[in-house]
Amino acid sequence: MIRTAAPPRNVIIGVFLFLAAVVSAAAPMPLLFRSLGVLIFAYLAFAEAGMPAAYLTALLAPVGGLVSGDPGWLTMLPIVISSNLLAMLALEYGWPYLAVILSPLLEVVPMVFVAAASKKPLFLVTLPWAGEERAWITVHGLVAFAGVLVALYLHRRRSRTP
Repeated sequence: MIRTAAPPRNVIIGVFLFLAAVVSAAAPMPLLFRSLGVLIFAYLAFAEAGMPAAYLTALLAPVGGLVSGDPGWLTMLPIVISSNLLAMLALEYGWPYLAVILSPLLEVVPMVFVAAASKKPLFLVTLPWAGEERAWITVHGLVAFAGVLVALYLHRRRSRTP
C-alpha cells in the first residue's frame, strides 16, 4: 500500500491532477504529448492520492480529450485507455518493486500489438502515429518508468518522515 498525502490534502491534489490530465487531453497539442500528459498525471495521482485517483485519471481523463474534436484522438483513444488501464493494474498489483518493471512493460504492450496488427492485411488501418510507432512506444515506456520511480521515491520519503 502506498503512503499518500494527508487525507484532506490528497483529495484536493487528486482532483487537481485529474483536471490537469483532462486539460492535457483536450489541449491543442500533438497526440503524443496529450497522451503523455495523461499518463504522467495518472502516476502523480497515484503517488499523491492513491489508486482510486490514479484509475480515475488514467481512464476518464482521456475521454475529456474528445472535447477538442480531433478525429486522431478518437482513433487513438482505445489504445491510450487500454495502455493506461494495464499500466495502473500493474502498478496496483505489483507495488512496490515489481511495478518498476511491470507497469512500463504493460503500458507499451497494447501499443506494440496495435503497431504489429495494423500492418497485417486483416487489420490494415492507418493510425495517426503512422511512421512514429517506435517513438510512441519508447517515450511511453520511459515516461511510465519515470512515473513509477517518482511514485516510489515519494512513497519512500513519506515512510521515513514521522
